[in-house]
Amino acid sequence: MTNPEKNDGLTIAAIATMAALTVTFVHEGLGHGGACLTLGGRITQLSSSLFHCDTPSPWIDPAGPLANLALGTLALILSRRVTSTPWRLFFILITGFSYFWEGGYLVQAMATAKGDLYFTGHNFIGEPSLWWRVAGGLLGALLYLLTIRLTSRALLNLWPQKTARHVARIAWCAATLATVAAALTYHGGMGQNLHDTFTEIGLASLPLLIIPLRALNPPAKVAVMERKPLALVVAAVIFIVFTLTQGHGLG
Repeated sequence: MTNPEKNDGLTIAAIATMAALTVTFVHEGLGHGGACLTLGGRITQLSSSLFHCDTPSPWIDPAGPLANLALGTLALILSRRVTSTPWRLFFILITGFSYFWEGGYLVQAMATAKGDLYFTGHNFIGEPSLWWRVAGGLLGALLYLLTIRLTSRALLNLWPQKTARHVARIAWCAATLATVAAALTYHGGMGQNLHDTFTEIGLASLPLLIIPLRALNPPAKVAVMERKPLALVVAAVIFIVFTLTQGHGLG
């Protein structure tokens, strides 16, 4: 059984930072932004959590969540095919952050009657009924619980429970710190943007602080996350570029 200390915390943090910023970009930039540009619109606001397009369309709201779900599903498949420990952790965290975000977001949207997924229903079927909202909330809760299970099992396939939990906690801290730090530079102030940024990554992925909840049989070969200088450099570059663009705000 490996000691948590044998795994390089800085490399784990770098991988988590890259995963969280990738998920944030895909939802807001690639999803909402891509839909806006495809429809011939112009992006008038793009930040870590806020988006606006000058061309109204019912397809823009669902584009962000759908892009994240597609990314998470692709990462889930890749996490089971790659053998490199850094890449496996990267894809595991991509899936976790994507699914936690959208599962929790669906519950919140149905409960508060606002947000991308609620407005999607409103745009396509009219004002959602109570039962429609309850069904949507249950679907979000199921995705959220499934994500806890998927992430737990994926981490336990790499490390024993104690080490896996240590890795997950480092990942949560790094991802939350990176996304919040980028959002603090937003030129529009620290109100709604900062609140939503923390909610979408930090609050949504809180289970990373307590999972895996129960141990499986230890993996036949326990992974060791060695120091990867390239990962540290790439994470720093991605963070700087993200902060100067989407973090600061475009449009």
